[in-house]
Amino acid sequence: MLSVRNEGATPAQAIIRVEDWDRAPDGNNRFYPAGTVSGSCAPSLQVFPMSLSLKPGETQRIRIDYTGPAKRASECWSLVVVETPAPRMQANGRQLVYNVRSVLKVYVAAEHLPVDGEVEGLSVARTVTSAGRQQDVAIVAFANRGARHFVTKGRVEIRREDNSLVQTLELPPMYALPGAIMHGTTVLPELPKGKYLLISTVDYGGSEIAAGMYAHEVR
Repeated sequence: MLSVRNEGATPAQAIIRVEDWDRAPDGNNRFYPAGTVSGSCAPSLQVFPMSLSLKPGETQRIRIDYTGPAKRASECWSLVVVETPAPRMQANGRQLVYNVRSVLKVYVAAEHLPVDGEVEGLSVARTVTSAGRQQDVAIVAFANRGARHFVTKGRVEIRREDNSLVQTLELPPMYALPGAIMHGTTVLPELPKGKYLLISTVDYGGSEIAAGMYAHEVR
C-alpha cells in the first residue's frame, strides 16, 4: 500500500502510473516509459486506483499488486509515480503550471538470490576544479554480477613502492542494480614525485571483498 496525503489548502488531483528507472554510472536516477528497461517489473505491477481526488488534509491509499512469478531468477524493479499539477503565479501575473512527481521505488526479489560483484577497473584521471586548480581523481568501476541490487562500501589505499601506507580514502556508496556498472570516485591528495600503488576494496555484502589495483606515477 502507498498512502497519499494532500498537504495543501485546496483540493488536489493526482494521476498514478508505473514507470521504469535505472541509475547512470555516476549514480544519478534515469527515468523511462514502463516496460522499456531490462529488469522492469512494470508488466507484472498493477496499481489501483489510477487517479485520486483529495480534499485538503485528506489521505487515500493506493494498492500495489505484483502478479508475476513468485520465484524469479533475478530481481526486478520499477516506479510507482504520483503526479499532480501545481499552478503558481509569476511576478508578472502570468500563470506557470508544472507537475509535481512523487515516486516510490518498487523492488521484487525472491529469497536467496545470488549476490556477486567485481571491480572491473581502477584508474586515475586529471580534472580541473571550479577554481581552476588541477587535481587527480581515482575512479573505481564496479560491476554488479549478481541477481539483486545492493549498496557498496569501499575505499582506496595509496601505498608507496615499499608497500608502506600513505593514506586511505573512502569511496562514496555505490547503488548498483543487477547488471549495472557503477563508478565511484575520490580525490587523491597531492603526492610527492614517485611511484605508487592504488588498491581499491569494495564490500558489496557478498562472501568476498572485491579488489582492484592500479600503478600510479607522479612526475
